[in-house]
Amino acid sequence: MTTRPGPIAPGFPEPRSLPGRGRILIAFSGGSDSVCLAANLVQSATDRPLLAVHIDHGLDSGSQQRAECAQALADQLGIDLHLERLDPPPAGGEAGARAARYDVFARLIQNEELLVTGHHADDQAETVVLRLLRGAGPTGLKGIPKQRRFSRGWIARPLLSWSRDEVLDWLKNHDLRYQADPTNLDTAIDRNFLRQRIMPLLENRWPGLRHRIARSAALGQGATEALEALAAMDLRSARANDFCLNRARLQALGRYRLGQVLRHWCFQRGLEPPPARQLDDFLDQIEQAAADRQPMLQWLKQRIILWRQHLWLTPCRPDQSAWRRQWQLDKPLPLPGDLGALAIEGPQPTRLPPVIVRLGRPGERIRLPGQTHRRAVKQLMVDLGVPPWQRGLWPRLERAGQVLAVGSRWLDAEFAAELGRAGGVLRWQQPPDDIVR
Repeated sequence: MTTRPGPIAPGFPEPRSLPGRGRILIAFSGGSDSVCLAANLVQSATDRPLLAVHIDHGLDSGSQQRAECAQALADQLGIDLHLERLDPPPAGGEAGARAARYDVFARLIQNEELLVTGHHADDQAETVVLRLLRGAGPTGLKGIPKQRRFSRGWIARPLLSWSRDEVLDWLKNHDLRYQADPTNLDTAIDRNFLRQRIMPLLENRWPGLRHRIARSAALGQGATEALEALAAMDLRSARANDFCLNRARLQALGRYRLGQVLRHWCFQRGLEPPPARQLDDFLDQIEQAAADRQPMLQWLKQRIILWRQHLWLTPCRPDQSAWRRQWQLDKPLPLPGDLGALAIEGPQPTRLPPVIVRLGRPGERIRLPGQTHRRAVKQLMVDLGVPPWQRGLWPRLERAGQVLAVGSRWLDAEFAAELGRAGGVLRWQQPPDDIVR
């Protein structure tokens, strides 16, 4: 039977004040915070569709049982639930599990939709203290933002002004069940150690500490907004394109502002910024790098690379060098990963003999129309300004070991004539935006 928890809680934001449009995805562990969040959204009578998303990390024997409990709790609230089981379980401990969760959320969220999480004021205080202990700067010490862009949509924390006790009291008053996560008792995890051992001591010495930390975070948010406005201006002045920044213009800003620009660049693209220590090391490298060096900062599933006096922000793509397919040329051929598709457009593509499609390899050469000698494919790409890490991603067409086309930009002279006789045009459809073409 569906449970209706009663009127929306005072202090819970009106749904129309939440960002985005369309579905609201709820990060739903089935714990107290996510149940409180989901129940208030149900009771708000929002006309935006609600979808609870539960991640079964598979890290312990009880994860499947917790997933079943989350389903029962969502049913009780009258919310559809999407269950995602991670196989294999994520590596990297707490940070790896968090990254895996947000990868799922980023994949599920559609344009301008909203993801909401159950973070509250106690989480905010713990986050600020943890970041302080890890040496965070002003951006980190602002704590958890109430809302920001996320992937193709938004992320918001409607319970950020509530304390943990207020969440629990509200659930008790509305007779709502929730489940406990046994990993919350593991003090080997930094956040749990801080929550169970350190914060009670600090609160006993300085009552109301959590609220004061939350106030400091709010003040930090104001200061950060000013820094972000400056970073946005700096980013515009240094931008060569969406994926590339001018090194000289960045270094003229000074080290601190350069770091702020790189963080802002990531946020603008809907990406998590790099960890502070890794970013500091990278700033040292690009400050000292000679013109022929390519320092790289890699974290999660993206990286920043210095090449030709520009910084490039690009995703880390899996190695697809072994991929190859026979193509009959009669219908579009999907390429691996996010590389798009190849198609022959024109009235008579079926008259063409099949080809092999693969990705790049060393030593390739191609004879272009109007030329007598074969050109090195690598040199063509160098001349065009294609970065080294992208050159192997361009699809190649070959027949009998001879390269017929590289992407749809360079065609072998005989193959170009063959296409012309058949009335066909080779197209590389929907290549990634970051690939220079």
